[in-house]
Amino acid sequence: MIDYQKLIRFTHESFIKFIYASVMVKEMGARKLFEDIAMFKYRHMVWAMSDAKNENAKFNMDFSTDEIRKIKKENAVDLLEELINDLEENLRFYREYKTPTIERLKNDDEYFLNQIKKLDLDCKITSFNENKELPGVTLDENAKAALVFFLMEETFKEYELITIYSYLKVHSTNETANSAFTDLAYDSIYHLRRFAELASQMGVLTLPRPIPHDKYENIGIIEFLKENIEEEMDAEKQCLILAEKIGNEELKNFLLFISRQELYHAELLKKALDSIS
Repeated sequence: MIDYQKLIRFTHESFIKFIYASVMVKEMGARKLFEDIAMFKYRHMVWAMSDAKNENAKFNMDFSTDEIRKIKKENAVDLLEELINDLEENLRFYREYKTPTIERLKNDDEYFLNQIKKLDLDCKITSFNENKELPGVTLDENAKAALVFFLMEETFKEYELITIYSYLKVHSTNETANSAFTDLAYDSIYHLRRFAELASQMGVLTLPRPIPHDKYENIGIIEFLKENIEEEMDAEKQCLILAEKIGNEELKNFLLFISRQELYHAELLKKALDSIS
């Protein structure tokens, strides 16, 4: 039988590495390629989770923080080497098994590996230098501090939501709830990437940490939905507050855009709640 826990962990770690790598490098072709790979690695993770559930194999959403810290590099060439190593490690694992899902993962990773080996990256990575300046944008100290705090909080929060919604989606038998969790997970991926991109530009990018099992395992789904409706409404308010405080029109418009999405997230959760309760 497939070691599903290991497969899920590998695909999970790959997703994290590539989504963060996509905001760490400056070359646009590499950024787009890493983002594309990240989205496929997310799908790989969900497929592995679904297969595990179908075979009644228990699993959690843990990952190795040491493994994720491997992408904390100062030079893009070293980051690229780590990403190549990551895909090669995945491919070595796939050799032990032969299922339709594994064959798909193998096919994808072989292609991705071929593509990233063609990259020629030679730039410094400034994502972790704590410069706290946004290129081309002048902010006063209060606005800057508020933005940094917001980005550091929200990048982890969005990662947490991706994990929880993905886990709930795989375990949900309710069509409406399943659809809501899918939409929410993909929106959270988008939010994570955009917030992480700004954090990277300011040199305050923080890598995620595993979340406690009780955040997603054996939770009371109705209570969870009610609490998260409130959290989405609060997130909308936080975006509005920061939008007024930021003093930059482009950032303000971005935050207003995100705030309206948070409002719709609450509506999706309400639909899920109505379908279950």
